Amino acid sequence: MAEGFRWTRRGYRARLEPAEARLLRGLFKDVATLLSGRRDDAAEDSAAPARDAASTAPVPGRPDEGTTTAADSASEDASSSEQTGDEPTDGSGADGAFWSLVSGLSLGAATRQAPADPALLRLLPPSFGSPSGTGADDPGKAAADAQRDAEHRADAEDLLIDAKLADAERARELLRSTELRLDDAEALAFSRALNDVRLVLSARLGITDAQSAARVHSVDDWKHAADEQSAMALLYNFTSWLLESLMDQMLRGLPEDGREDVPGAEDPDAGEDIR
Repeated sequence: MAEGFRWTRRGYRARLEPAEARLLRGLFKDVATLLSGRRDDAAEDSAAPARDAASTAPVPGRPDEGTTTAADSASEDASSSEQTGDEPTDGSGADGAFWSLVSGLSLGAATRQAPADPALLRLLPPSFGSPSGTGADDPGKAAADAQRDAEHRADAEDLLIDAKLADAERARELLRSTELRLDDAEALAFSRALNDVRLVLSARLGITDAQSAARVHSVDDWKHAADEQSAMALLYNFTSWLLESLMDQMLRGLPEDGREDVPGAEDPDAGEDIR
């Protein structure tokens, strides 16, 4: 049976059953797969307009349909160039290369739409407006918030995804042993990764208010795991309990009233190793 986290002088310690550790590793991997898929899809979507622009951009020296060709006006161009000393203007010079270069560039701000998957939306919530994108009293403000969020996502979402992927990978590495002992940095990464698992499970379970949360919390025995929803409810409750035990110990480790003493100093086995 799993033992929740407790603080000692040698870090935050917990003990899991082998099956529980494997289960958590799988959940962290699932979250990482979800986030990686979002990043790959967004990269593909952002590359599509550039490809379209490149495919429709005029090629220097290649006339459009219905225009006078260079061959048709060769004598006139040659005569004009001789008289004025100007470079040819058929698109084959420096000007043509320049306009070919900029023809595929967009001068507007890059945007990225919010994910449609509710689980991804909880992992990558909007930076402006309400999390659901609805409920604003002012439709104009809601539209402006959506535009600002789309621009912010284009700039910053991949950075957030990378940070979450790093946390998930670090948490998986820590679970190679069923005996967990985390330093402060590892505890922070593990808590963030656990919370991401909870966010995904809560979205899949439809937890949106106190009533739906109470429904999920009522599933507290693996004997009741008769279907996928009840199994996910048990996973949600297990990860919630483990995260709560870690956060409680992390909060207890904060100094009170500026004092340097921390819990565990009087713990007789505070320095004991887990073997």
